[in-house]
Amino acid sequence: MSTASSSTELTAEGFLLQLLQEQSDLSAVERFSVWHDLAPDDLPHDAAPEQARYYQSLLPATLPSVDEQYGFEVDLDACSGCKACVVACHTLNGLEEEESWRRVGAFTVNEPLPQLRYVTTACHHCADPGCLNGCPVIAYDKDPLTGIVRHLDDQCIGCKYCTMMCPYEVPQYSSRLGIVRKCDMCHQRLSVGEAPACVQSCPNEAISIRNVSRHKQYGPEEILVPSAPRSDLTHPTTKYVGQGSLSGLATPQDSQVDHAHESHWPLAVMLVMTQAAVGLIMMERLLAAYQSVVGNPISPVQTLVASALALGLALIGLSIAPLHLGQPLRAWRVFLGLRTSWLSREAVLFGKFVGALLLAVLLMSLNVAETDNLWIRRIPGWVDGLLLGSALALGIAGLFSSAMIYVVTRRELWRFSRTSQRFMGSAVVLGLALLAAATGNAFLAACAAMAVTVKLTWEWSIYLGRQRASDTTFQARSRRLVHRELSSWASWRIALSSIGALFCVGAIALLLTSRHTAGSSVMLLASALMIGGEVFERLLYFASVVFDRMPGVMK
Repeated sequence: MSTASSSTELTAEGFLLQLLQEQSDLSAVERFSVWHDLAPDDLPHDAAPEQARYYQSLLPATLPSVDEQYGFEVDLDACSGCKACVVACHTLNGLEEEESWRRVGAFTVNEPLPQLRYVTTACHHCADPGCLNGCPVIAYDKDPLTGIVRHLDDQCIGCKYCTMMCPYEVPQYSSRLGIVRKCDMCHQRLSVGEAPACVQSCPNEAISIRNVSRHKQYGPEEILVPSAPRSDLTHPTTKYVGQGSLSGLATPQDSQVDHAHESHWPLAVMLVMTQAAVGLIMMERLLAAYQSVVGNPISPVQTLVASALALGLALIGLSIAPLHLGQPLRAWRVFLGLRTSWLSREAVLFGKFVGALLLAVLLMSLNVAETDNLWIRRIPGWVDGLLLGSALALGIAGLFSSAMIYVVTRRELWRFSRTSQRFMGSAVVLGLALLAAATGNAFLAACAAMAVTVKLTWEWSIYLGRQRASDTTFQARSRRLVHRELSSWASWRIALSSIGALFCVGAIALLLTSRHTAGSSVMLLASALMIGGEVFERLLYFASVVFDRMPGVMK
């Protein structure tokens, strides 16, 4: 009995000692934390991942120097197009079903013998990344040591501007998360000596990570592979090598495949509304200056009506704009990128435009009401003009910023000459039509009808009409999109603006016969039709754009 009891006590004591010994050891998380904090030279000899012997030669032997960074190197001779890298990247990063951070494209090469070649592509971690420069909320970071361009998910507002700024269409928008995401070269793996998913999964060792120069400069004619965007836009660091490197004779299999891009309808509405507001103030100030010269000053009531109408349009546009964001509650952070992003500048300038216009409308309302308040009555009349002038200057600057948002993407069809004509044309057409409605001026109504006719004629020659022999490659491809996938939008654009022009003619007849109330009402309806037409024009602006792209990017 005593022997059994003693044996039981010893067993219990041994069990307690075993528990205490186990608890004195570090947990897996604690061991990893200690290992992660060690300097590379202090790591134990067996600290490398178990699979390291299979891919060690595919990683840099040392960290980048001051003038270097990490970059992908792709052996075109070794790539078989199996897409193992695509699957590994998708699985490791938990991407959406339609989301892909690495793609594989195919080329047809006719010399010396017909053959099919493949190329794999992901983020190029550019030396001068467009995504980082354009982001309005500083949601991108370029690591100072490795040069890896990372996206900061918690900073992103889902504006998708980086998808336009990147000529390689690398950032991918996740509608479920409401943010943009992209390849970060699996920097967590690299930091502990493990290869990125794409490098480790490639059965032919076609992908590797190398130390590359941060300061390599590309000429305007240099490209990574045929059909790729110009490398001097962002200075990508990916290097394509191989004895069978692709030449200009290689043709991407998707080179003639174009699909309509996202319409960005909230942006289209915002752009048209803000341009209409700026155009209305611009035309009102010009009319006021002209009538002052001829000795027939514009009525304060007419100025008030025009200013209030412009304010309403601007508020509608700015209220709809956040619908474009995946994270609209974070929209207040849009000013953070003011130093580098035209999107930030546009938001700030239009905010100040609305503020100046609101103050002007309030003061004009008090003056027109002829209040007995002596303090208000002491406000000189020139203050209204100063506020309207300030609002106009801010609005024009905002309009310029709106154009530059798309111009700096360096897409040929969004170049400054064409974009500025489309944006300023909308401001002039809508400004004339709305001011004619506000003042009941038949001459302004006639100018509005002529302006919209001229703009439609110009658009017909550029992209609405049939293809011409003088069209550039991009223009021809854009026309095909407009006449095929986007034909209904093109029809609505022409129909609404044409009917608006006809209503202008009807308004002119009414105004010339002194039926001013009816004429102004018809002119207001004409303005609404023209606004609808300009919205469809802006939808076409976004959806019909085509540009050089990496093979395999088009879905």
